Amino acid sequence: MKQALLALENNRVRRNYAGGLHLDLWEDRPAPADGAQPEDWLSSTTPAVNRGMPEVPGEGLGRVLDDAGRARFLADLFREHGEFYLGREHLDRLGPQLGFLAKFLDSSMRLHTQVHPTREFSQARLGSPHGKLECYVILGIRPGHAGTLRLGFQHAPTRDEWREIVATQDIARMDACFDPIPVEVGQVWWVPGGMVHALGSGLLLLEVMEPSDWVVRCEFEREGIVVPPEARYMGRDLDFCLDVFDYEPRDVAAVTARCRVDPELLGESAAHRETRCLAHARTRCFEVRRLVVHATFTWSAAAHGRLLVVANGRGRIQVGDRELALRPGARFFLAAAAEARFSLAAEPLELLVCQACG
Repeated sequence: MKQALLALENNRVRRNYAGGLHLDLWEDRPAPADGAQPEDWLSSTTPAVNRGMPEVPGEGLGRVLDDAGRARFLADLFREHGEFYLGREHLDRLGPQLGFLAKFLDSSMRLHTQVHPTREFSQARLGSPHGKLECYVILGIRPGHAGTLRLGFQHAPTRDEWREIVATQDIARMDACFDPIPVEVGQVWWVPGGMVHALGSGLLLLEVMEPSDWVVRCEFEREGIVVPPEARYMGRDLDFCLDVFDYEPRDVAAVTARCRVDPELLGESAAHRETRCLAHARTRCFEVRRLVVHATFTWSAAAHGRLLVVANGRGRIQVGDRELALRPGARFFLAAAAEARFSLAAEPLELLVCQACG
């Protein structure tokens, strides 16, 4: 199956927190509600790791429908036709893997406090080529929710103090390590490996990260949702995981200056505006762009495959003789060397574009 424009199937994934109402609404589910599948993994070639839960074969792996209506894993298409979908340079450098993991994430609660390893830690001590640097593009904040993150230690414990806090689940002392970091719709935040964090309640976002599911969870229960023991320490123990954390104290201003990313203008015309939200120089793995289309516009081909997601607006996308509808929450994979033509239904289209780099 070789098709330059792929419409990606919904790909909901179980997590240890509640949410997903907005994703249900995007999918036109008959009884939309928050639940145990608050994430939708987009064009993923990375399997989900849900230790302590019953196994779901293929969970996390992105799917498309072929011409006969049969579900196909995107990872299989990349193995069969890697140069067509990903481009020669990508295939030579990374093989038939996407090179990043992107998700829609919709939280109804604050997530459990956690941390992800750096690439260097993963390579040296986990036998893995990838850590889990990540970024957030804030798409929405639910009414009645403040719109905040935990990000880094504002009142940093020592390593021994943090061990005691986590081991005893002293939540009052844990909470005292953090000040809320305010976020706004449209902002982009970068979270390097080693930086302790937790997404706040009521956030809808596009999350893009290194292609792994490594996570150390420091908080074992929130709002009645318990993280199973197997899912807390990456299959290791607490002492091993204490080395993952960056214990440097950073106040709200310092975290904001380091982690909130200003867009870089790449191109602009009467019909479009393209900015780079997060550059490869920060991630060493992927980059994220925002494309705003004001009128009928042809987007040039690239030497690599690209994930496109619709943040706002409605219209059409045409690649060759294939034309598909665009609406918020829609997601597509555009093959290498494919040129796309966008047309609007009414208001401007806002698309987010993810691609592997470096």
